[in-house]
Amino acid sequence: MPPVLRTATLLVLAALPTLAGAAALNPFTGTYEVRRNGELVGEATLRLVPEGSLWRFSSETRGTQGMARTLGLRVDESSLFRLHEGRPETREYRYRQRTSFNSRERAASVDPGAGRIVFDNRGTRQEQAYVPGVLDRQLVTLALMQAVAAGRRGEQVFQVAGRNAVEAQTWRIGGVERVPLGTAAEEGIRVERLREPGDGKKTLLWLDRDQGHLPLRIEQTDEDGERVEMRLLRRG
Repeated sequence: MPPVLRTATLLVLAALPTLAGAAALNPFTGTYEVRRNGELVGEATLRLVPEGSLWRFSSETRGTQGMARTLGLRVDESSLFRLHEGRPETREYRYRQRTSFNSRERAASVDPGAGRIVFDNRGTRQEQAYVPGVLDRQLVTLALMQAVAAGRRGEQVFQVAGRNAVEAQTWRIGGVERVPLGTAAEEGIRVERLREPGDGKKTLLWLDRDQGHLPLRIEQTDEDGERVEMRLLRRG
């Protein structure tokens, strides 16, 4: 699954004080159809809920059509996070992809007290120094939703924990476009990840103009041209 699909997407921040430029967001559940090269392959549920003094953002993807169903494809992604200066910061991230014959897992944990971030990619463990405000791949969507809610536009830079290190990601929040959603269409704010020339990958999101700025549609295109999409089916 592509990063933003995996990584997949959504949010919640209760009525807590925030700094300028940091918008409070609300609990959310969204159901999406998942398509690969235009063909329906599964369904995903994105959910954001409070968990004690923290919050958990999770996504569950299941293969429901074709080979994805035959193989029993299941992808679970979970981000436990806190608010750091009014904005999300990862505490623990876990990703697991399973089929009937194999599985892949990776994780990251952020420990500000110990001043470190620990990565576990298929059993290989690595560490690096703590980075304030660090996000995992899934929480980037939440950070973008919050940025849109705060009225920010143009380029936004986030520190994102990848497979074994933190990298800077730059995203551009653009204008409003008409977003096809199956037989219907809605207006959404276009957001695109900016990559190095020749990278070959493309990641696009369209966030709802209203209703919490949830993703209406997410597209990830790889170097080989394979395209995976999530299209909103229903809210709540």
